[in-house]
Amino acid sequence: MAIASTEPPADEAVDVAVVGGGMAGLVAAWHLRHRRCVVLEASDRPGGRLHAPSHDGVPMNLGAHMVPGPGTAIGDLVAELGLEARPLPPHLFGLDFRGRRHMETPATLLPFVMRLGLAERIAFMRMGAHLRLGAHRSTRAARPRARDTDALARVLAFEDGRTLAELVGPLPAGVDLLFRGLTERNGADPSEMSAGHGLRSFANVWAKTAPGTNLVGGTATLPKALASRLGEAVFRPRHEVIRARAIANAVEGAGGVAIDVRTPQGERRITARACILATPAPITRAIARGLPDETASALERIRYGAFLTLAVSLAPLERVPWRGTYAIATPELGFSVLFDHDAMRPEAGGHSIMLFRGARGALRWMEEDDATIVSRWLEDLETRFPETRERVRETVLQRWPAGAPFAAPGRASLQPPLEAIRPPFLLAGDYLEFPNMEAAAASGVRAAAAAQRRLAA
Repeated sequence: MAIASTEPPADEAVDVAVVGGGMAGLVAAWHLRHRRCVVLEASDRPGGRLHAPSHDGVPMNLGAHMVPGPGTAIGDLVAELGLEARPLPPHLFGLDFRGRRHMETPATLLPFVMRLGLAERIAFMRMGAHLRLGAHRSTRAARPRARDTDALARVLAFEDGRTLAELVGPLPAGVDLLFRGLTERNGADPSEMSAGHGLRSFANVWAKTAPGTNLVGGTATLPKALASRLGEAVFRPRHEVIRARAIANAVEGAGGVAIDVRTPQGERRITARACILATPAPITRAIARGLPDETASALERIRYGAFLTLAVSLAPLERVPWRGTYAIATPELGFSVLFDHDAMRPEAGGHSIMLFRGARGALRWMEEDDATIVSRWLEDLETRFPETRERVRETVLQRWPAGAPFAAPGRASLQPPLEAIRPPFLLAGDYLEFPNMEAAAASGVRAAAAAQRRLAA
């Protein structure tokens, strides 16, 4: 609800202010580009967790990496902007465990070919059955239904009352290590995430649809292209929002938002008829004034998990040990997954990989300094993949303390207050549903449509 107050004159008045220049905010602004719209981004670049600095023309991808194809909000945007997307390697996942690599082995055969003791083998098969059946139930719960008006609520409520660890049950140490390694990309351990959240993740992995593509130049080419097309007048880096307050009579007699911004030139005040808050939930809660109490409380309860990534540029290898496999789980090493990002390189002449660690494992590593992490991880890489020895050209390490939101048990109860928010404030971000690039973009589309309705009224 707007708060009546006497406001000093604003430095600028716009139709819509978007706070946050990640994918949700940029997509919202793209759909509002015919309006007076600004994107206020605290950092010096667009993209948020889509980040791929270039070194000697080689993209060092450090964040989100798989881009959905045509028929999705992101895929259609990639085509509209004329960006080049390349298919992933033919095999999505492999496993390196106890000295043996399983690069093309179907998941259903892994229990019979892995180096496991009898008790471990039985536990692994039981775990696999729980995950397979649960993923199938998750897919079924998400299917559209006739006159469906509560699809998202139904998906969020699926297996929302217990953790993934409680669903699977106790596991031997070796199998538990595998299990945690496979779930780290969600930013949470099995004992933290809801069973529904974990099962949705496995359902996405095992879906028969195409898993996605890589963008040439790295995933950050997408937000960079959007920011470039929007122009300097719209996308404004190094514009840190200090606070955004609902007010009365902000613009032309209508209720709106007053936004205090810290810029390189000093503090400014912008008023907007609508404000799309496209920042992570904790930041949104910290800067927004005048939110409904229940919405503010829900934002405080959204949980995030850590990611730690190391992009590595390699000189040409005589033999590429991961050839044909996109992601290799390495649960025994300092990093838990190796990603093949050769498709992102504009030209041949070397190799690009990203080493990843998530959840509590990432937090433990973050206690070390950068040099120690890089040294230890490269030692693991060269020991397990000796073909890379003395072939490392460049490395870039990225710490993501809030790498991704995840659903803990009870997450479904937060959705109604998040959706109850009304203009002048609107929410956008991947925390509003199962987090991924497409969810972020879809939330931006919805927020832009709501802003349009407010302006039309």
